[in-house]
Amino acid sequence: MGIVMLSSAISGCSAGGPTRAAALPSAGTTTDPATDVLLAQQITLLAAGDGAAPDCTADLSRIPSLGSTSPAVWIGNIQGKDRVSTPEEVALCLSGFSPDEPVKVTVTAGNKQYEITAQPTPSELTYQHMEPSESLFNGQELAVHEQSGGVLQSEKWWFVPPSAAREDLAAAGKLAIQADQGSLTAQHSHPVELPTRADRLVVDNGSHRILIYGFQPGMRVPVGLYKADSQSDRASLVRQIGTVVMPRSRTVVFTVPSAVVNEAGGQEGSYCVTVPLPEQYNCPQP
Repeated sequence: MGIVMLSSAISGCSAGGPTRAAALPSAGTTTDPATDVLLAQQITLLAAGDGAAPDCTADLSRIPSLGSTSPAVWIGNIQGKDRVSTPEEVALCLSGFSPDEPVKVTVTAGNKQYEITAQPTPSELTYQHMEPSESLFNGQELAVHEQSGGVLQSEKWWFVPPSAAREDLAAAGKLAIQADQGSLTAQHSHPVELPTRADRLVVDNGSHRILIYGFQPGMRVPVGLYKADSQSDRASLVRQIGTVVMPRSRTVVFTVPSAVVNEAGGQEGSYCVTVPLPEQYNCPQP
């Protein structure tokens, strides 16, 4: 069994040992042998951010397969690339559809289909509101806003489909999307790009769910509770609160145990939950 140290600052696990806190992937989704990654006893807390957002109108000129097609449907991202990846800030994009009628949108992942309704709305696109991370896969209505050039665009969200859909997308290597409005129909196929940089991200604010991603399939990744030092930018390991095993999709959602949420919320000081990383930007709260 191999042990991976992600940086020279990473040291041994806490004395309490790992606890299983997320469903393990089904057979055939990991490589072997399984590999352990170890938590650092101390981390440096860093901050970063930007205000970028998907731009569906710009996509019509920067994605060649869309500019000559009307109507069209696709999933737009900040980089304007013709692919989908978890996690990534995305938006639903429609072109050539009427802004006065709803549009049925169907997503295919492997052999499963997911349907939602894109509902045009007269309100302006804010670029600030975040839709649920499972949008397009949750069966809920998604508001779209009229933009220039006959484009309809939703607010953005972090693209984190349900676990079954993530594994189906990883296995299929593509995501198909279709839009129907009366006699109008459009289809598009996006390549699926798996994450290669290890990191973690809060899945929907207030949900206590953290996406852990980018580690190699088969790795056992510990999840630690850290307490920040109010006098510095350092945080110390309180204990390990779980372990996840990376499946084929290289993405796992870890739900912080309610006891940990209550513990961190009932004490003075700032807490965060994270995994072994060379740099710790925007450490998630429990």
